[in-house]
Amino acid sequence: MRGVEPHRLDDPERLCGLLKGCAAALELTCVSDHSHYFGPGVSTVLILSESHLSVHTWPELGYLHVDIVTCVRKLTEERLEAVFGEAFGPREVQTVQLEY
Repeated sequence: MRGVEPHRLDDPERLCGLLKGCAAALELTCVSDHSHYFGPGVSTVLILSESHLSVHTWPELGYLHVDIVTCVRKLTEERLEAVFGEAFGPREVQTVQLEY
């Protein structure tokens, strides 16, 4: 995601809260989380019952990279973009979905 307001990307607690909200909206179960603050930038991982979600931010660029690995087939590109778009308000979203 590009064009995200920097304040959404540079606070580990806020970022983790937004991600947990996204996971809940997607009906995924968070069992633990870990964040690291780079100043600027944050990396956060949510361990899910269904696998994991990881995020890396570059607030100085307004950029957020999200990886979701899950066995849940109902996570369509449209649903992911809607949930993350609402949480982060990006100007641009690029999605790549891999099937296994």
